Amino acid sequence: MIAAGRRRRIGVFFVLLFTITLLITLQVRSPGRRQVGWVGDAVAAALTQLQVGLAHVADTGWRWWSALNEIGQLRVENARLRLQIERQRRELAVGEESTAENKRLRRLLAFQPRANRPTVAARVVSRDPSRWFTTLTIDRGARAGLRTNDVVVTAEGLVGRLMEVYPGAARVLLVSDPRSAIGVLVQRTREASVAEGLGQPTLRLKYLSREVETKPGDVIVTSGLGGSVPRGVRLGTVRAVMRPAGALFQEAEVAPDATLARLEEVLVLLSGTRD
Repeated sequence: MIAAGRRRRIGVFFVLLFTITLLITLQVRSPGRRQVGWVGDAVAAALTQLQVGLAHVADTGWRWWSALNEIGQLRVENARLRLQIERQRRELAVGEESTAENKRLRRLLAFQPRANRPTVAARVVSRDPSRWFTTLTIDRGARAGLRTNDVVVTAEGLVGRLMEVYPGAARVLLVSDPRSAIGVLVQRTREASVAEGLGQPTLRLKYLSREVETKPGDVIVTSGLGGSVPRGVRLGTVRAVMRPAGALFQEAEVAPDATLARLEEVLVLLSGTRD
């Protein structure tokens, strides 16, 4: 009985071994191509889909990583370009400012031969905000030969005179200051008058004869009377004429030719007498 059972088990084992060997042979080998059977096909299909999915995920991840990396690089590049543009803007502003300053200085230098006096160029360093049209401070003083009452001009016209002089600076009383009074002439008619400041952008001409016509557009120049201000320096242009009823004289409103509110460089005309 035992020997018969062992023989049956041995027989079943060899049958199974033969069957497995046959199946493996049929699934693995054939004359023309390599086969894996329907099980292998299913596994291969699943693995292929998994591989495709993983490749897609990897490709998507790489694209996202590349995009993030490019965004970071673009941000760095944009920051660098912004700094470069800002630097170029500053350099351009400095260049434009230098060009404008050179133009103003050339105009001042061109005025020197007409002044017939020694001159000193100066830069405006401050002005009182509460009295914008009255005084300002320049960066030249007694060490440069300046004295009280020296006349201050620009290439456009009269600015004022020095009211206080320090070793390295001086205060200028503008023609628009209420304390300022200058002898002038109407250039066209030669009518004498006095230009007084009002603490405003415009001046007032007083004591104009009613018998001589003064009209808007007339040019006003200094008369030279009094000695401190040379004759013939332009002051401004008449904007309006007032003829009050019953008054002995007519008056006029004058706009100074010098841009008193935007002065940056001026020329000081030194008085003739020096030690």
